[in-house]
Amino acid sequence: MRKSYKRIAVSGLVVVLVAGYWMYQRFGTASIQVSTAPTGAMVRLDGQRLGETPLVVTVDAGRHLLVIEHSYFAPLEESISLSRGDHLTRHFDLSVSEGTLSLLSNPHGAWVEVDGTRLPRPTPTVLTTSAGKKIVRMGLPERFPVEQEVMLASGARVEVNLNLNIDPHGSLTVAARPRGATIELPLTDVKYEPGVRVPIGEHLIRVSHTGYAAREIRYKVRYGDNLTQVNLERLFGKLIVRVQPDEAEIQVSYLLEGTHRLRSVYREAMSVPVGPVEVRARAIGHRTAFANFHLGERGYTVRLRLSPMVVVTGERFRDRLKSGGDSPEMIVIPAGTFTMGDANGFASEQPEREVSLTQPFALSVNEVTIAEFEKYIQEQKAELSYRLNEALKSEPVRYITWEEAQDYVDWLSEQTGEKYRLPSEAEWEYAARAGARGSYFFGEDELQLCEFANVADRTTREIFRLWDIVACTDGYRKIAPVGMLAANPFGLYDIYGNVSEWVAECGMPTYESAPTDGSVAQGYNCDTHGHRGGSWDSQAAEMRSANRHTGHGAGDDRGIRLLREL
Repeated sequence: MRKSYKRIAVSGLVVVLVAGYWMYQRFGTASIQVSTAPTGAMVRLDGQRLGETPLVVTVDAGRHLLVIEHSYFAPLEESISLSRGDHLTRHFDLSVSEGTLSLLSNPHGAWVEVDGTRLPRPTPTVLTTSAGKKIVRMGLPERFPVEQEVMLASGARVEVNLNLNIDPHGSLTVAARPRGATIELPLTDVKYEPGVRVPIGEHLIRVSHTGYAAREIRYKVRYGDNLTQVNLERLFGKLIVRVQPDEAEIQVSYLLEGTHRLRSVYREAMSVPVGPVEVRARAIGHRTAFANFHLGERGYTVRLRLSPMVVVTGERFRDRLKSGGDSPEMIVIPAGTFTMGDANGFASEQPEREVSLTQPFALSVNEVTIAEFEKYIQEQKAELSYRLNEALKSEPVRYITWEEAQDYVDWLSEQTGEKYRLPSEAEWEYAARAGARGSYFFGEDELQLCEFANVADRTTREIFRLWDIVACTDGYRKIAPVGMLAANPFGLYDIYGNVSEWVAECGMPTYESAPTDGSVAQGYNCDTHGHRGGSWDSQAAEMRSANRHTGHGAGDDRGIRLLREL
């Protein structure tokens, strides 16, 4: 019986001890549950590593320092107080931290991309960026690019130093005919320009030009300088022109090479280079007819019917513009024959030759004004030169290149449905002479110039005191509004002086082989273009009807006089 009591006492003691231990664990300690986004962060409690999130740990009651660490995220810490029996839950959203990359290359000066983004500065350079895995890529012209994966820990500074090995290159120049051909290296990302550096080896070269058969060649680039010649074959199409009346004279103009335009008399079923072509037909007593088109290899047939012409010499008119308003005022100039050039003038004005203009035409009464040119500027959403900001709208437009003048007359043609253009030198000189044979349409007395022309005169000398001048007074120091002085016998104002007027010719073609029908003489220096009539800063000799000038850019002494075909 006594032994049974002992067993019961021992068993009760065990129960008490277990219950006591459980009560201590339950109410004498505390626990904490820690989670993070993202998971995998290291948890430290009072400096002791407890493990990675998510986890649940039992801790003693009291104050503790909880620290959360992750390789690529900013560390977090929190002071917590736990009483016996506390069960604490903590969740932490980790924010990306930063580290520093020290970027070097051999040789230096390489471009750098980090995770596909090109840095603004070449090596050596330093980048502070988000921690984590980084792909660093470096390259230099004529060096193989190199790529490396880098692990950037939070707050760390990592040096990346890459060696760039030589990628052998040579220079490449393609001499192509015709000039202005497009040259491409289609299997590379290299943009061709003469002397471009390309990797050693075989490359595909493509050469093309409007009106020519494109060519592709394979060329092996070697060390050093490489030069190859590629000639394109001109494409031709058959041109057939049918005109009424049958006796009409037909001219064909087309691009010969680059921007050089060739004009020739039409021959039945002639072969013409592929590209932009103009056919022009004229006959006495009829209006000139023309057609512009793109000739292809299959050829083209043009049919033109010339309508009878009834015009009145000296009649003034304006054409309506599609965009609203009117063209500059035009005046009809009669057909006629005159002697062009000056046997006693400069070599460029010789030899004198007789030129016959069988068709009347119209010229603008005045030089094109700023106000008139602004209609074109507004339509094209372009701008005039800032140097005209303070100018009167009635002054002639200037600071206009030949190309801009050409664009303007093309725009007028499109707006009106009529053929506007720049006059040929022959047409300009015929209109300036107005039937006179001498130096000026009024005779030989240069002192009369100030009646008709704004020139370098006594008024101009008030500003430019050392200039040679015409010893007369026109009343204008520099540019004058159009039409302020007397007109010539054809009713044209400022045909001499104010601004010199662009004509159609390239450069200054010789008169030896120039046409005698008033058409454009073929020049060969299309870097310059002719202009006639002198300007506000010109002396008497430059005002002569036969005097010729060329220029290649815009200035305050060059403007526009229009021709409209009838």
